[in-house]
Amino acid sequence: MNEEHLHVYTQDAPEKPKENVLFGIVGAFLFALVGGILYYVLYQIGFLASISGLVCVICAIKGYSFFAKRESIRGIVISIIIAVLVLTIAWYICLANDVYLAHLEWFANGEIDFTLTFFESIRYAYLFLPDVPAYFADLGISLLLGAVGCFGYVKQMLQKQKAPAPAPAAAPASEFENSDQNEQQ
Repeated sequence: MNEEHLHVYTQDAPEKPKENVLFGIVGAFLFALVGGILYYVLYQIGFLASISGLVCVICAIKGYSFFAKRESIRGIVISIIIAVLVLTIAWYICLANDVYLAHLEWFANGEIDFTLTFFESIRYAYLFLPDVPAYFADLGISLLLGAVGCFGYVKQMLQKQKAPAPAPAAAPASEFENSDQNEQQ
């Protein structure tokens, strides 16, 4: 039997889809927003918002792999960076909301003669950070729990990369191939 026929009957190993980094970044950001929104909501009801750091990192990794069509170490690193950015933004919006509510209370009590809109409080919230160091603790705990959440994925990816690839399965013999062998004998 010549090589042309043999090549037709052999099966190539299925190729992994090519990683689409740009779509992966978009997916990581969109999925990480779930964790950011959770942070904001939990913070507003007075619950420990730090657990959302774990949710944010896991969602970002899943979003990257879903949109990029592939998991990779690069994707995990990108997802972690995006999750940190989203958590930081959510943390800052919580601070801005507290500044906004404080200004409303101070104005109602007659302590100040002006108030801020919510968007103005977003613009100027950083000025209140030196007065309230507890906000940094909240962010730190969220990022720490997010880091704990990503260790499992990093470990799993490293194990996948170190494991040898399975050998491709032999192609099943077809009737045509068997008849060629019988004719040669």
